[in-house]
This record gives sequence, C-alpha cells and structure tokens, in this order.
Amino acid sequence: MTDTLQPPLARTTRSAEGDFRVGRVFTQTFSVLSRNLLPFCIVTVIAALPYYFLLGADGRPAASAMTAGRAGLAIFWFVLAILLNALSQAVILYAAFEDMRGRPVNMMESLRIGFGRILPVLGTAIVVGVLTMLGGIALVIPAFIVMTMLFVAIPACVVERLGPVKSVGRSAALTKGYRWRVFGLWISFMIVLGIVQSVSVGIGSAIGGVFVARLVLLLWNAIYIAFSATLVVVTYRDLRVAKEGVDTDQIAAVFD
Repeated sequence: MTDTLQPPLARTTRSAEGDFRVGRVFTQTFSVLSRNLLPFCIVTVIAALPYYFLLGADGRPAASAMTAGRAGLAIFWFVLAILLNALSQAVILYAAFEDMRGRPVNMMESLRIGFGRILPVLGTAIVVGVLTMLGGIALVIPAFIVMTMLFVAIPACVVERLGPVKSVGRSAALTKGYRWRVFGLWISFMIVLGIVQSVSVGIGSAIGGVFVARLVLLLWNAIYIAFSATLVVVTYRDLRVAKEGVDTDQIAAVFD
C-alpha cells in the first residue's frame, strides 16, 4: 500500500475540510449515527436477524444450523443475510447523506433508494468478497490490501450508479494515496469491535445464559452494521472532498 502525496486543494468554503483525516471520519460517523441511532438500528436489527439463527452465543456457527438435516435452512438464512445486509447498507448510505446535508432523514425514501440499487450493491459486495478471498488465498497481507482498496466500493456503486466492476475500480482510485489511513481506520474499528463483542457477549452469557448472550449478540450486530455502514459512507464522502474538492451537496446531488 503506497501513500503518495496529494496536490493541495483550493481553500474554499465548500472544501474547507481539506485533507482526509481518520479522527475526523470517526467523529463524523459518531455524530451521524447518534442523531439516527434508532431508525438505523431498526433497519440493521432486521438485517442482523439471520445471524441470530446462524450463530451461537459465542458468535460462532451454531451447531444445530450446521447439521445435515438443517443444511438447507442454514443456506436460506445465509442468503437472506447477504441480501438484507446489502439492502441495509444502501438504505443507511442514502439516509446518512441526507443527514450530512442537514436534511431530515426519511427512512421510507431511503428504503426506496435502497431497493432501487440492491442488485448492483449485491453484485459489488460479491465482487469485493471474491477479490478479498483471492487475496487471502495468496497471503494475509494482500487480503488487507484488497480490503483497503475496495473499502468504499458500495458507496461508489450507490452514489455514482456504477456496476460492480466499475465500483471496485472507483474505490481503488479514491483510496489511492490514502490507503495507509484507510487501513488504520479499518483495523482500529475491527480491534475495538472484537473487544466490545467479546466483553458484551460474555457479560450477557454470565447474566442470563445462552438466550441473553444471543440476544446481546443480535443487538450488537445491529449496532455494528449501522456503525460500519455509516463509517464507510463518511469515508467515501471525505475521500471525495479531499481528492476532488467537492462538497456533500455536490456528491449527493444525484439523489435529487
């Protein structure tokens, strides 16, 4: 991953945010999510429901879902999880942009936009997953490189209305020059995610056994999906501001 210097942007009021900064991305992500925590989590808890049936209390595949007699049901929940996850990302993406534009968030309109792009988003997610898997087969480090390069492929797909292949290419272009920072953003998030999930599930299990632990896992997955989707949207927005000198209204004008 190379991190080349970027040419300085013109200092205008619209592009005053300047360079891409990890701290600012996290701050803006928390800000957007805190204002929309309930509607975002309603969307993501629905998207996380299939994981409740697939995973046990420790976050690992539930043994009952992996038996031969329930293999078909497990496949159903897995496919549904992929579809709902793609939809939730598209829905939250549009809603987050509306929030960042200072507009009231309309979840019904967000659902309309999400359904309109669900197939391209699903295709993009599959392409990203396959490329990441191929990187993982090569070595662990290439997998990290691929994940960093393709970090904003989903927003590029929804906002710029690109197909899966062009979306991953667009993400690679946007992250170029900032990949170490995007990697730091991603790895920091994943470390915190792992710690909080382990602690919360452990506490839930100690308090109420398997049922409470699985309920805690479901709620935690909903918050995780909401935060992750918002984080990717803010990253995409800030990369375009830093590299192209545009503002949020210009980026989101395609939705008008």
